[in-house]
Amino acid sequence: MKFPEKLMKYCPNCKAYTEHKVKVETVRKLRRALSKGQRRAERRSKGHGNHGRYSKKPISQWKLHAKTTRKIDLILTCTVCGKSRHMSLRRMKRFEIVKV
Repeated sequence: MKFPEKLMKYCPNCKAYTEHKVKVETVRKLRRALSKGQRRAERRSKGHGNHGRYSKKPISQWKLHAKTTRKIDLILTCTVCGKSRHMSLRRMKRFEIVKV
């Protein structure tokens, strides 16, 4: 997907439609160790034998795969006041910022 380098967006700080610069945020946060899904995966994978309702196959037999696309996070910075905010797009394989 091609995306313009500058956008006209509403800035809540300026309370007007102003021009915003677009930048792609590349670094994604890792999984949170205390999230419910992570805690469940750790509980399922530890120990031996029957865990009752939570009995699952060993983690080596789970069908784990990497996703083929990535979510695009954009940082929009107002050219008037300099405040920045996030905007996220759908998952996509190709993304580039184009000068208009």
